[in-house]
Amino acid sequence: MTSITIVELQATWAQWIEENYSQTETNRILGATNWNTWIYESTLPAPGLLDFDTLEASDAANLAYAYIELGGASSPANYKDYFDFYSNLKVIFFDTLKANIDRVDLALLDRIDADYAVTADPDPEVKQRWLPMGLTLNYEPSYDAAHTWVSSMGRCKYLTPVYSALESSGQHDLGVQWYNENLDFYHPVAITTEARVLNLSTEVEFIK
Repeated sequence: MTSITIVELQATWAQWIEENYSQTETNRILGATNWNTWIYESTLPAPGLLDFDTLEASDAANLAYAYIELGGASSPANYKDYFDFYSNLKVIFFDTLKANIDRVDLALLDRIDADYAVTADPDPEVKQRWLPMGLTLNYEPSYDAAHTWVSSMGRCKYLTPVYSALESSGQHDLGVQWYNENLDFYHPVAITTEARVLNLSTEVEFIK
């Protein structure tokens, strides 16, 4: 791997276009390529705004909204679509629930967990979202799972949502208990980060 100059980049681009498009299309594409704008100006290089929305992402969000509307009384007719979701689509599903947590209750969590066994899902991106939501709403099955999770996972990306949920929902003492249990396991960075999350300001509180 090596660096190249702008001249080399332009030549490679032109060669690739010529080899893959007709002469008419080549002339059109190369004529529309504005290197000065792409390289030197502080605007977006694309000729228009990029749209990153996907049908799958909308489907994942809409499934979450369907659950919310039903309030745990039943499952959406298309609830099995979830089983075809890859991890990022599950993230959208749970992020949508989190964004509407004022409309989420224990009955809804029970329904989703019964449909998808979410509490036992090994996907860390799912746990990162589901377990804090369960702790926030005092969803009983989430406690043992979250306790095991923070005792086996050292990344702040995954620890912080759990400890934040406990702290913000008035469960400070439980958060401190779990934190203290894992002081010998956590990296110093995690120890410092989660101490801030739990508002631990003295060494006495760390070990009480």
